[in-house]
Amino acid sequence: MSAPGDQFESILEAFKSKLNAKEREDFQFVTLNDVRETALQIQKDHENLRTMMNMSRLQSFLEAMNQFGEVLGVFANANVYVAFVWGPMKFILQTASTWSDSFETILDAYRQIGEHMPLLMQYKSVFGQKLDMRRVLALIYTDILEFHKKAVKLFRGKNDIWRHLFRSIWKEFGARFKGILENLRQHKQLVSEQANVLHYEQSQSDSQAMLAHIQKYEQDREEKRERLKKKEKDERDRKQLAVLHWFSAAASTASDHDKFRGTRNASAGSGQWILKNEKVQNWREMDTPVSSVLWVNGIPGAGKTILASVLIDSCLQDPSYTTSYFYCNEADPEKNDCISIYRGLLSQLLSKCRELIPYCYEKHLSSGELNLTSTTLAEQLLKYYFEMMSKQFIIIDGLDECHQGQRKLVLTFFNTMVDRFDEREPGKLRVLFISQAFPDIEKALLKAETLKLTEDDNKKDIKSYIEDWSKKIRELYGLTAEQVKFIVDSTMIRSRGMFLFVKLVMENLYEQGTRRDLLNEIEVYPFPEEIGEAYESILKRLERNMGKRQWEIVKKLLGWMVCAKRPLKWREIQAAISIDAEDETINFDEGGLRQSVEYYCGSLIQVLGGDRVELVHTTAKMHIKASKHIRPSAVECKLAALCLRYLTFGCFGEDVDLEDLQFHAEEGLLSFQDYAAAKWHQHVHAIINTSIHDFTTDPESQAALQELEAGLEEFYNRYQQEVVLPSILDDALQDCSPFQVYPFHAKLLHVWNHVYQHDRKGTEARKEIGIKALSEVIMRNRDVIETLAAARDFDSEKITAYYGEKHFKCPRPNCFYFHEGFKAAKSRDQHINRHDRPFDCLFPDCSIAEFGFSSNKDLEKHKKMFHPETTDQAEAFTAQTKVVAKARWKCDLCDKRFTRGFHLKSHLRSHAGERPFKCGECGRAFTRDNDKKRHEKLHTRR
Repeated sequence: MSAPGDQFESILEAFKSKLNAKEREDFQFVTLNDVRETALQIQKDHENLRTMMNMSRLQSFLEAMNQFGEVLGVFANANVYVAFVWGPMKFILQTASTWSDSFETILDAYRQIGEHMPLLMQYKSVFGQKLDMRRVLALIYTDILEFHKKAVKLFRGKNDIWRHLFRSIWKEFGARFKGILENLRQHKQLVSEQANVLHYEQSQSDSQAMLAHIQKYEQDREEKRERLKKKEKDERDRKQLAVLHWFSAAASTASDHDKFRGTRNASAGSGQWILKNEKVQNWREMDTPVSSVLWVNGIPGAGKTILASVLIDSCLQDPSYTTSYFYCNEADPEKNDCISIYRGLLSQLLSKCRELIPYCYEKHLSSGELNLTSTTLAEQLLKYYFEMMSKQFIIIDGLDECHQGQRKLVLTFFNTMVDRFDEREPGKLRVLFISQAFPDIEKALLKAETLKLTEDDNKKDIKSYIEDWSKKIRELYGLTAEQVKFIVDSTMIRSRGMFLFVKLVMENLYEQGTRRDLLNEIEVYPFPEEIGEAYESILKRLERNMGKRQWEIVKKLLGWMVCAKRPLKWREIQAAISIDAEDETINFDEGGLRQSVEYYCGSLIQVLGGDRVELVHTTAKMHIKASKHIRPSAVECKLAALCLRYLTFGCFGEDVDLEDLQFHAEEGLLSFQDYAAAKWHQHVHAIINTSIHDFTTDPESQAALQELEAGLEEFYNRYQQEVVLPSILDDALQDCSPFQVYPFHAKLLHVWNHVYQHDRKGTEARKEIGIKALSEVIMRNRDVIETLAAARDFDSEKITAYYGEKHFKCPRPNCFYFHEGFKAAKSRDQHINRHDRPFDCLFPDCSIAEFGFSSNKDLEKHKKMFHPETTDQAEAFTAQTKVVAKARWKCDLCDKRFTRGFHLKSHLRSHAGERPFKCGECGRAFTRDNDKKRHEKLHTRR
C-alpha cells in the first residue's frame, strides 16, 4: 500500500497537469487568509456598486476545507495540498465576481459543496490512528479538485469569452456537479459510520472489516464515476453530431485533401520545395513571424492546390498547433462562398475543442436555422474557438474561386482576428491564403507577407513530372531517345510554371491510342503553346479517336457539365442520356453508356466523392464554354427541354396506378426526378438571360429551339392550371419580348411569368416546388422508392445503381438534402422537423423539447407557461416591493429627478450622446449598463 502522502501527491500532480505555468505559480502559496481577504474585498467592491451578494454562502465551505487541512496536517504537509484548493478558489472568486450571473452561481456552488462536506476536526484522532481512513480524505480531495479543474478551465479565458460560454458549459457540468455533491455526501456518511465503528472496535477483525468496507466503497465510487463519464461522453457525442449536422460543411473536404495528396505522391518530392521557402518557414516556425498572414499567389494551373496540400500536411504534423483548412471550388455551391468556408473550418475545430460543444449546441437550437447560414454567428463561433485554443494554423486554398463580395467578408474577418491576437500574442493565429493575384485580394492583404510563385519555383517538380510521364509514354509507344527528348523539351519550355498545362499535355500524349497518332501529335500537329491549346488538343484527340456518335456523346457530357446547375452524379448522367422523351422511358440497357465517363472525357474531368463528376479545373469550363465544340445557349435549351418533357412523363401523373408506378421505379424511371424537379426553372431562367443573338440559324441551335418548343408545349399542357396566372407582370413581358419571333413565345411567357412571380414571393416560397401538383407527385414517387428499398425481395444493387444509397430525402428543393438524402427515415424526419419547427426548448427534460416550435414567439409562450422560472417575468413576481426614496437628484438640462446620483450620471450621458456600454454579441452601444444587459438577453433567446 502506498503512503498517504504519495497518494495525495499523485492526486495533486494530476490536477497540476491541467493548469498552465502561470496558474501553478500563482496557486502554490495561497492560504485561507488570502481567500478571506479576497472575499472581503469583493464584498466591499460590490457594496460600493450597490450590487451586494450574500457572501456568507462561502462560510460553510471555508470552514469544512479549513478542518480538512487541519486533519491532513496530522500526517502530511497540508499547506502544499490545500494551497491548490485556496489558489483556484481565490482565482475563481475574483474572476466570477465581475459578472453577477456567474458570481451568483459560484457562490451557490460553494454553499452546496460546504453543506455536503464533513466537518472533520471531531474525527481528527481517527485519521491519526487509522491509515485506512486517510483514503477517504483522498477521495474528498479528489472531488474538490475535480470541481476546481472545471471551474478554472471555464474562467481561464478573457471576460468577453467566458461570459458568453458560462451558461451553456455550466449547464452541461450540472450532472458532474451533482455527482460531486453526492460523493461528498457519501464521504460524510462513511466518515461518520466508520468513526462510530472505531469507537466500539474490539479486535483486529473489526479493523479488517473497516478496510474491506472502505475498499468496497472506493470500488463502488469508481464504477459510478465511470458510468457518469460514459453518460457525459455519450451526451456530448450526441450534441457534437447535432452541431456537425447544423454546420453542414462540405462532406468532401477530407477526401479532396487525400486526392490532392495522392496526386502529388505520384511524383516523388512534388511540392516539397515550398517548405524550404524563407517566407513559409518564417510564417510556420518563428515565434513571432514577420506577419501572421501569408498570401501565396500564382497564375492559374500553377499547382497552387497541390502546394496547399503540402503545406496542410506539414502543419498537421506540428503538435504545437491545431490546423484547419478548406479548399474552395467555384463549381461547387458548398465550397464557393464565405459561409461554406466558415462551416468547413468550424466542423474541423469542433472535435479539437470539445469544451465549446455545449455552447455551439445551444446556438444551434436557439438559432432557428436548420443549417448554419448566418455569417455573423459563424464568425462569432470562430472567434470563440480562436480564443479558447492555443495556437492555430488556418489554410484556405482557392479564395479567388469565391465571388468578390464573399472574398471580402472572409478577408475582413481574418484580418480583424489576426490583428486582435497579434496585439497580445503574436503568432497565436496564423492564416495562409492561396489564390490568383486578384486586385481586391491584393488590396485586402497589403499587410500580409506575400509569396508570388514564379516559373523557377516549381521548375524542378515540373521537370521531374514530365520525365516520369515520358518514361511511361516511351515504354507504351516504343519511342526513341530523341523523340522522348523532344517531348520533354517541348513541354518544359512551354510550361511557364503551369503544372496543369503539363498534366494535360502529358496525359493527352499518353492517351493517343496508337503510335501513329502519337507521332502525328508531336511531329505533324502544332505543339500546344498555352493551356487553352492544351485543352483544344485533348478535344481534337477525342474527336479524332471517337466515332461520330461517341463524339456527340462527349460534347453532350461536356456541355452538361458546363451548364448544370449543380454537380451531376454519374447515375444522373446515365439516366439523362438514357431518356427517350417520345416514348417516355429511361432505358438504361439500351441507352446507358457502357464505358466510364473518364473514357469519354479523358483528363478533362474528375470523379469526386459521392460519384460527382466535375471538370478538372475552372479554366476547363472557361475554355470549353468558349470553344466551337459546344454552344452554351443550345445546351441550356436542351437541358431545359429535357427537364420539362421528363416531368410530364406518365410516372408524374396524379392518377397513375400504384403497380405501374412501382414498375417504373424498379426500372429506374424516377432516377432523374431530383435534378429535374429542382432545377428546371433555373434552366428556363438561363434561357431568358441568354442574348437572342446567341440563337443562330445553325442546325444545332435550331434543333435545340425545337426541343425547347416541344418541352414548353408539353409542360404547359400538363401544368397549365397552375402555370397560367391571373396577370402577367411587365417585367416578365419585357424579359420574353426578344423571343417573340419564335412560335413558343406564348408558352415561354406563361412559364417564365410563373417562375418570376414565384421567386418574388421570397425565400419561404423558394423552399417549395413552385407547382403544387408536381410537388405532390414527387413526394409520392419518393415513398415508392423508399418502399422498394426496404423490400427484402428487391435487387438492392439495382436500386442503388438507379437511386444511390440514401433514399430518404428532404422535400425542400433548395436544400442540399433534397438530392443528397439520408440512409434512414428517422434522420430525414429529424431534419425536416428542424426545417418546420426550428426553435427548441432548452429546459432539461422538457416533454415536448424534441418537437420544437415554429417560431420564437411560440417558444417564449411555452416557456412562460411551463417554465416560468426561466423567464424574466418570474423575477418580477418574486421581487420584493421597494420603498421609493425621495428624488433629490435633479437634471439641470431637463428638470428630471432621480433617487440616486449614479442614475443622474447615466441620464446625463444621454444628453451628451455617450454610449460606453457595448453588447458583447453584436457591438451595439448603450447609454446605460442595464439597457445593454436587457438587450443581451435578446441574443440568448434567439
